[in-house]
Amino acid sequence: MALFKRTALPDGPESEDKEPATLPATAPETTDGVRDFWQHWDYLLSMVPALAEFGVPILDAVGLTLNESITTEKDLGAEIHAGDVVVKQGTRVVPRMLALLTGMGIRKVIARPSPRVLVMALSEEAIPASYFAAAQAQEVGAQAHRMEYIFDSPAPLISAITEQLVRADLVVTVGCLDEAGFDLREIASEIGPNDFSPVAISPGRTHGFILAEEKVPLLALPAQTYATFVLTKLILEPMIDKLMGASTDPELFSAYLAQPLRVQEHTLTCVPAVVKDNRMKISGRPSGLDGLLSIYQANAMAILASDDGLVDVDTETFYLPLH
Repeated sequence: MALFKRTALPDGPESEDKEPATLPATAPETTDGVRDFWQHWDYLLSMVPALAEFGVPILDAVGLTLNESITTEKDLGAEIHAGDVVVKQGTRVVPRMLALLTGMGIRKVIARPSPRVLVMALSEEAIPASYFAAAQAQEVGAQAHRMEYIFDSPAPLISAITEQLVRADLVVTVGCLDEAGFDLREIASEIGPNDFSPVAISPGRTHGFILAEEKVPLLALPAQTYATFVLTKLILEPMIDKLMGASTDPELFSAYLAQPLRVQEHTLTCVPAVVKDNRMKISGRPSGLDGLLSIYQANAMAILASDDGLVDVDTETFYLPLH
């Protein structure tokens, strides 16, 4: 994991009375103006804080993340002995855990709350993708709310975002990056210190981060549903895990490609796939309603990379399982 320090954004707003707005992390270096995805991933997550912990009755803790390890005071079977950790810190509380905890005499645990995530659709094109982002946030444990803020000028949008900050631990905007009309990047500095550097990932090269009013993280996603699908799985879900104090490491598995593929050189390429019997079949890069259907029918998101743009058949390839 890289070490980070405060650094000023070159385009941040300046005044004679205070220093330029800064992001609390040093931006990774780029190659030909494009940032490596995994360095970018570390960089973004370093700016998302874990929420405060609190004591909660175990029945109310279902879905929350433990901020303590649970140890046993006596032997449990042949392999678990007094003093051993039974449930690790960072584990999400699930219903089947409650019987074990109550059997051990535990009625309250130290946990972190479910993050409040606000998803804002900023254009008509962004509405389908915003529904997906909100649903995924909710599935991984957030209290997700989705709203539509479609304006013809930037001023009302700036006000809408700043007014919602008191109600959110994380804001996700969808749209107003590549569509017609005003661009969120043009007004980002009025919301907070920001970074919209291009990233070596396809789809999703264009996205960004704003530290709204220098306190609330804001992830800016494109309107294209396929790109938001990829960025939600790889960035938004780990951000929510970070807020909850859970592990942010991607749950990667591997299988062998059933066909050769062409991908963009030196770029992380993500495509929906079907994995069966350790073989991975990819139907193509989604577009339109057919593409949305292929995302729905997939059980994995393949993560591909190649220096020369060719991924051969039978190559062992990483993927994220889709539940």
